[in-house]
Amino acid sequence: MSERSTREKIIDTAYDLFRRKGYDKTTINDICDACGITKTTFYYHLDSKENLIASYYKTVTQSLASRIFDVLAQENYWEQLVVCFETIVESSVKIGPDLDAQLFIMNLRKDEGTFDMNDDLTKMAVLLIERAQKVGQIRNQSPPEQLYYAFAHAFIGYELKWCIKKGGFDRKKHLRMSMENIFDVDTSLRSAWQDEYY
Repeated sequence: MSERSTREKIIDTAYDLFRRKGYDKTTINDICDACGITKTTFYYHLDSKENLIASYYKTVTQSLASRIFDVLAQENYWEQLVVCFETIVESSVKIGPDLDAQLFIMNLRKDEGTFDMNDDLTKMAVLLIERAQKVGQIRNQSPPEQLYYAFAHAFIGYELKWCIKKGGFDRKKHLRMSMENIFDVDTSLRSAWQDEYY
């Protein structure tokens, strides 16, 4: 097995165990046993259980690359922007609030850069905001980069609240509602369920 595929197997197996048993109840021995590897092999590929979380989260924004056609297939710039952020939400919902919360815990102990702004995502989002402003889909005319940062921080806040509430609300709906209000999206582009939150 190649070095890359061994690492991927460890990560995939660990995430399966984390989802089934919980992060705290899964040991490195459990991961090694499920993979059929030694601890030496585990530590050759990864430094710790926390490193598994950081490895996964770094791939989240990279997953946008695989959805670029979904982004471009949307009829307008606003929907393209929504797909970018929904892709990130779907990735963290997939791992669940317990594991997502570990990202916050890990970064509170030591800033691992997990919540730093990704340059590629920032450039793409700022460009989409700028274009949506020009055609009137986004009515908030604040500088695109400032709008992006304001929303990105709100996004992290919703992620933290979702972890605290153990996944007890629909993050995609809340995300979209916040986007529509922060960006002041044209009423024709707003979600039909917007009124249920007021």
